Amino acid sequence: MGKRQNRLSHVLAYMAYRLAEKALTIPPMWFCYRTGQLIGIICYYLLKRYRSLAENNARIAFGNTKSDPEIKRLVKEHFLTVGANFVCSAKLTTVSPNKLNNYIEYEGKELLQENAEKGIPIIYLVCHMSAWELLAQIESPANDVKQSTLYQALSNPYIDAHVLRKRKRTGLKAFDRKDGFNGPMAHLRTGGSLGILVDQNAGYRGVWCPLFGKLASTSNLAPLMAARSGATMFPYFVITAGPAKWKIIISEPLEVSPGETIEMTTARMNLEVEKMISRSPKDWFWVHNRWKTPKTRFLIEKYRRGFCLPPKMKIEDLQSFNILIIAPRSNDHCKISLPTVRIIAKGRPDAKITILGNDSKVWENVPEVQKCIERPNIAKPQNANADPIGNQDFDVAILFDSSQEAALEAKRGGIPHIVGYSNNENSRFIDHQITQENSPEEPAYYNRIAESIGSKMP
Repeated sequence: MGKRQNRLSHVLAYMAYRLAEKALTIPPMWFCYRTGQLIGIICYYLLKRYRSLAENNARIAFGNTKSDPEIKRLVKEHFLTVGANFVCSAKLTTVSPNKLNNYIEYEGKELLQENAEKGIPIIYLVCHMSAWELLAQIESPANDVKQSTLYQALSNPYIDAHVLRKRKRTGLKAFDRKDGFNGPMAHLRTGGSLGILVDQNAGYRGVWCPLFGKLASTSNLAPLMAARSGATMFPYFVITAGPAKWKIIISEPLEVSPGETIEMTTARMNLEVEKMISRSPKDWFWVHNRWKTPKTRFLIEKYRRGFCLPPKMKIEDLQSFNILIIAPRSNDHCKISLPTVRIIAKGRPDAKITILGNDSKVWENVPEVQKCIERPNIAKPQNANADPIGNQDFDVAILFDSSQEAALEAKRGGIPHIVGYSNNENSRFIDHQITQENSPEEPAYYNRIAESIGSKMP
């Protein structure tokens, strides 16, 4: 019964999809663009969470070069552009390949042609920019180069099959990621091309490389496949050139240097991603949580691929990963926790540790602690509603104090990720909960927290 219902829902969704597709053949492209802009501005005002995420991401990228009003204007323009390109992308799938050239222009096609004439395979470094699905609809920008792309199959098999048929119109071959990489590698070794999205968070499998100066988990798939196939990597992206007009840009190639590690090539690739985004900031998908903090192991020293900085960049140049540790209330317990604080500080090169505690003197001679905040004395009436954290920007809070008050302090501070031992009082405020097995009088009490977030324990 369940399978039958599931199949029926897939069929109905497919029929609705085809009807919507058919309807989009009627209005002109400019109308779709303006309608999309209207949808985008409505989403900007209604979807507060995504607006806030986009603004935070834009501050990471341009906080040193743009004022806050400029950031807000950029995000508003982004929502308009995303809406327009979303509707137009759907419309573009109904346009025949030979008519697509009416809406697009190219920059840098000659770079691809020079590479193709040498018989060298091509890997396209693709970002979620503008109407990026357009790249799967057009014929190969380089003559006689067979196109392919990596894709993730849609959950609806009927829509998935239909989309694949559409893409095959131009000779595009789609390789499902679930099927492994033997097929794509064989395609590259025959001199073909392969499109790979390179601007998504790669989670625990990625290399931690700077993107706009802040460490981000990055897939090394494109550099790895380039190294093994001898392919040249080309930044390949779309920008919005005007209402219902797009420009496809091919930039100077990123080559794998002899003797260079895959991690270093991945770090250099992120510099190319920065250039793509900076070319047209309104077009990048800012509502993706690119600099996402892993919910458990956010300390990265145990990660298989670790971190890597591009040439000439120093650790001091990184934007900090701000950790708030809410210290035990007892000075004796604070002293017991000191070695654990040092262990946590080693967990990532960009860590900046702030201690919230009763007595800042305990932490004065601990070089791993950059700042101390003293708790207000809530016994005094004037401090009853004090917020010691205020508007300070922390990525995570670690509770060495398992009281409800400590959890509330972190929650009131708007800290997105809170780690600590859970109990009946504080569990609703903690998103990374640990079961207590030791006493605060034992080093193991604090070490268990550090280990749960990815510390290498001595």
